[in-house]
Amino acid sequence: MKTVALKERTFEMLVDLKKETDAKTFEEVIIRLFEGAKKVPGNMFGADRKMRPFTEKEEAEFEGE
Repeated sequence: MKTVALKERTFEMLVDLKKETDAKTFEEVIIRLFEGAKKVPGNMFGADRKMRPFTEKEEAEFEGE
């Protein structure tokens, strides 16, 4: 078993999350956080690199002009 130092605010957030998720231990909360973080695909952050910029016509249609 290991010990981890946390700032008070971080600990409070962990306690709140434990209650919200009905987790039995802090370890369970942390494991869920890691599992959730791994499931988010990297391509969900920022713009699609393969996407081309909109043309002026497309922008006008989108804006309803």
